[in-house]
Amino acid sequence: MSILFPYFELVASLFILLLCFQIFTRHYENKLARFFALFAFIGFLATILEYSSRIAFTLEFASGLHCLSTILWTFLFPLFANFSFLFAKKDKFLASPWSKVFLYLPAIILTILLGFPALLFQRYEIWSIGIVSQPTPLYWLFTLHGLFFGLLGIMTLFQIGFNAAQKTVRSQALLIAIGSILPLTIGVINDEILPLVLGQRITAPTAIFGLAIMNFFIFLAMRRYSLFAVSPSFAADVIIETMPDALLATDLEGRILFANEEAVRLFHGKCDKLIGYEFCQLFKDKKKYEQLYDEVVLRKKEILRFEADLVDPKGELLPSLINANLLRDKVIGDMLGIIFVVRDIRS
Repeated sequence: MSILFPYFELVASLFILLLCFQIFTRHYENKLARFFALFAFIGFLATILEYSSRIAFTLEFASGLHCLSTILWTFLFPLFANFSFLFAKKDKFLASPWSKVFLYLPAIILTILLGFPALLFQRYEIWSIGIVSQPTPLYWLFTLHGLFFGLLGIMTLFQIGFNAAQKTVRSQALLIAIGSILPLTIGVINDEILPLVLGQRITAPTAIFGLAIMNFFIFLAMRRYSLFAVSPSFAADVIIETMPDALLATDLEGRILFANEEAVRLFHGKCDKLIGYEFCQLFKDKKKYEQLYDEVVLRKKEILRFEADLVDPKGELLPSLINANLLRDKVIGDMLGIIFVVRDIRS
């Protein structure tokens, strides 16, 4: 069974990457979600490097991989504390440049020490599970660093869990805090304190599995209590599909690129038949469309309650009020197309 241990570590590492991918692709517009994805991705890199050191061909190669992995582990603890501060909305503290010094300067100092592997690791041993390291007494710095920032993050989450006004936020914070304190405690005792006190390792490392559990509890809180669930894009999609008016987006030549469900219903068509259709063909009087187009595109005006008779593809007359405006790129302001909101005024 011990020969399979590194492969269990590999599975746990890939599990962390999967959680990162799930959150980033679904909630990338949310700042807290993006930060969790960063935390999870760096955690994946740290764990995959540690797994690689376990199966390295030589002890020297394992030493190099393990030092790279430990550098990433060094930054994971302040990243977790930073995530907790973001969750607790400590914006005033995080806006200060001194917050970055407080959170990441100790990690940078430890990283410099890790440039000299012999300072923190005195030897590497070949076990049945693979290659493992034995830390030097100076490794207490790494242990205290991890304990300080890990407990800081957990205490911040417990504070929110007991004091937040909303029950959902309290549940989220407590689930993450409880799900983090157990693997952190086991990892620090088993992987750091015992090897330092006894002068040797007596059990297999658990850090990779502990980090996977921490990430899972954060992910579970997000899924179970809808943390990050309402993003701007999600809200926009719901509004567009539930609005009582027809919404169409065209390119600058007037070809329909998007139509919501109400537009499909109003024009008695299917969405795929409307896409690519020229919007001007829906006007009874094409001059009305040209007038509207000139006001929006050439004069760059926002048009409200423009009266026009439209005709659906079946020939039914649709007296309408139309709002129209340019669709622009948010960054450079280039014109991308036109948004039309059509209200049926037959009733």
